[in-house]
Amino acid sequence: MERTHKIFKRTRKNPIGKIMIDESMRPISSRETVQDYMNYTNKRKAQIAQEKKEEFEESLRQSAVREVKSGSALFGASRNIFEQQLTKDISKSLDDMEQRKRAKLEVNKMIDDMTPEMFKRYQGHMIAFNLR
Repeated sequence: MERTHKIFKRTRKNPIGKIMIDESMRPISSRETVQDYMNYTNKRKAQIAQEKKEEFEESLRQSAVREVKSGSALFGASRNIFEQQLTKDISKSLDDMEQRKRAKLEVNKMIDDMTPEMFKRYQGHMIAFNLR
């Protein structure tokens, strides 16, 4: 979609294919007064600013719709990382490790609170459990 000025062809494509705004101005002619040329340059600058604004707004609209692919070479990097099986497995492992950590803290607290007789009985049960 190339945009062109009504009188002059003012757009061109860059090598990538994106439309670039032509910011060139024509030279002053011999029949033109300085004031006429100043009016032309002011209108041309306003036109260029309007084209840039329209291009920016269009790129914003397109970027809202466009799905950005990841530049990573990793397999599946363009998908949502929280919906991947690897992330779910890691989350499950972390939950399991957190439960183990809590259990260890509870057992340590229980051992600290034991009387010497209870601790000996606990050691006997643990030795029997390890021999199985």
